[in-house]
Amino acid sequence: MPPTPDEVWSERCRGALLRYSEPLLRAVAAKLVKPRVNQSPEDLIDKSIAIFSNPPVIDRRVRELPEHARRLIALIGLSRQQRWKVGHLMTLLPALGHDAGFAAVADALTAGLLFPVLPPGHPPLQDFAAWFGGVGMLSAEVFIHPAVSSRARSEDLGLPDLGTPDPDVSGSPRSADGLDWLLRLSAVWQQVHASPVRFTQANTLFKKDLTRLQADEMLSAPSADVPVRVADAGVLALLLAVSAGILADEAGELRAVPFPAAWEGTLSGTLTDLFAALLRVDAWDPLAGYNPSDTGLSPTPTAGFLALLLLAKHTRACPESGWVSVTPIAEWLWTHHPSWAGMIPAEASKDKGVGWMMSFLIGVAFPLQLVEVAGEHFRLSPLGRHLLAGDTEPANAPTFPQTLLVQPNAEILAYRQGLTPTLIGSLSRFAQWKGLGPACTLVLTPEQTYRGLESGLTLPMIVQALTRHSSRPVPPAVADLLQRWASKRERITVYASAVLVEFSTPAELDAAVSRGIVAIRLTERIGITAEGTEPALTQLRLIANRDYEAKPQRCVTVGDDGVTLTVDAAIADLLLDAELGRFATLLPAEPNSPRRFRLNAELLRRTAQTNPIADIDGWFIDRTGHPLSPAGRLLLLGPQSAPPTVAKLLVVRFPSLELADGAMQWPETRALVAERLGPTAIVVSEENLEPLRKVLAEVGVNLLV
Repeated sequence: MPPTPDEVWSERCRGALLRYSEPLLRAVAAKLVKPRVNQSPEDLIDKSIAIFSNPPVIDRRVRELPEHARRLIALIGLSRQQRWKVGHLMTLLPALGHDAGFAAVADALTAGLLFPVLPPGHPPLQDFAAWFGGVGMLSAEVFIHPAVSSRARSEDLGLPDLGTPDPDVSGSPRSADGLDWLLRLSAVWQQVHASPVRFTQANTLFKKDLTRLQADEMLSAPSADVPVRVADAGVLALLLAVSAGILADEAGELRAVPFPAAWEGTLSGTLTDLFAALLRVDAWDPLAGYNPSDTGLSPTPTAGFLALLLLAKHTRACPESGWVSVTPIAEWLWTHHPSWAGMIPAEASKDKGVGWMMSFLIGVAFPLQLVEVAGEHFRLSPLGRHLLAGDTEPANAPTFPQTLLVQPNAEILAYRQGLTPTLIGSLSRFAQWKGLGPACTLVLTPEQTYRGLESGLTLPMIVQALTRHSSRPVPPAVADLLQRWASKRERITVYASAVLVEFSTPAELDAAVSRGIVAIRLTERIGITAEGTEPALTQLRLIANRDYEAKPQRCVTVGDDGVTLTVDAAIADLLLDAELGRFATLLPAEPNSPRRFRLNAELLRRTAQTNPIADIDGWFIDRTGHPLSPAGRLLLLGPQSAPPTVAKLLVVRFPSLELADGAMQWPETRALVAERLGPTAIVVSEENLEPLRKVLAEVGVNLLV
């Protein structure tokens, strides 16, 4: 059985304790375990981990902490995010009236209820303050066991109640279906699956990927619940998908996780995970959009979290209404958040961040089903009250299984009332999302169908999923399309190992197939043995074998005409024919003669459209020992060159090199020469022939005409 989440976190805590120095481990265990006798480090670690399965002991240890440390753990518990940047925690505490700095974090670390995130190869930890000083506030991170954070959620944070007894609520309250961001994340998952996204060395998006996300009309469209465009919604979806584990960062390149956990749970469980993931998104701002910071500590996670906590405070005070205007929330944050007012866009300063807060609550918190909205008033939704105010978890809304409509043109309408995370995940594997409105649209394409088959689905599973959730039978034309796409993929056979045998003529291959020496014909002269076994060598006359990891061999000779290529079969390899096919055509075979090819002008020019001439020369050097021949260059570059000219000239040939050099150097004759053809030959025009004869006669050189 796979380990439970609590077991996973217990092992992470054990791994952290194993990297403590012995004096630090004993100091932490003295507060967490309180051993009465001296015990070995191994026993102290085992007893410390056992505490996390003992709620009464956890409660006592939390109560023993100073108030600022208790509130710190309460904040982490309410966030549902078990891993936090220390810099963000040190931003939240001053907003609650605590200016102890790192002291609150250090108290929780020393008590064994909080653990540092240590990079691989980090030496044994000697002191928490020294660790924080060495890593720095921007990089330091801590994590907590869920068994600890969940026990501290009832701690009073000391926040004010900003609501009014009788709020002026205009308009009917509106609630979201909670699907909007899950659908956007699924669309981003498909995009990254098709084309991975890379980060620069500064951990920012490359411009082409950023432009692609910003220009995507589907991701940038307003929510189906409220007609508001979210700034750089595609970028936020990408960053949220990374934080939620839907995309994985592999050496600076984002790749799609095969089966994201967001598709496997209930809607409320999925939204809880997305809420926790949102608090780790730094490089985005509700007004500025994509906004990577040099400090890496955007105020967005902490300011948005505090706004939700202020709504939770009023919910506890006034459970009947719970409505709070956005203005007092923004004004409170303006004066209490240590960095929000100074880091939001300048235009948002005019209303003290009211526009910023509206954009966050309407564009992000509302679609995540954390709040309900009525005009400019907000209150926590049932899910928000469960997460932040201690209410019971809301029941899942009833679903309508037959929520799809498959159309003959291979488009699918998916009505949101019946969508669930599981169905969204299933559709995302084999159909491409095209629109995220009240009735979402998808389209079946060969590429997405292939990806679905590669992920483990079969054609019957795809058809069954469409049939089970469709209000009408799948149109025959669509079923036929899926069948044809699946059959094309199924015609591809993968061999773990293979032995390729090349024959001199197609007739020899035919004979080998008929005798059972070769099992499958790959080309007209190449076959493959069954299951990659060695062929019956006694029945074959072997010329040579090949090492395909070695450098390509010189096995082609260029004829005197510059266009005829002769292949040396003794050292040629099986890749040569495919390579030659880019430049030349095969000449008819002659008895007892090697195979010959002839350079083709059209093939050469077609290859040059996608390959520079330097690459073509490189291939000829590897295979023939020389660059492309002059005749080949004529075929390739002829249309690109200036047209040759035709002129009627006379050739004058001198009896010696010295006389020709003299004629080219002497000003009297040089002006009459059109061009030098060779060591002793020059050319002149007809009108210059007689003047040249007279000038040469003056120096005693008679020109015979």
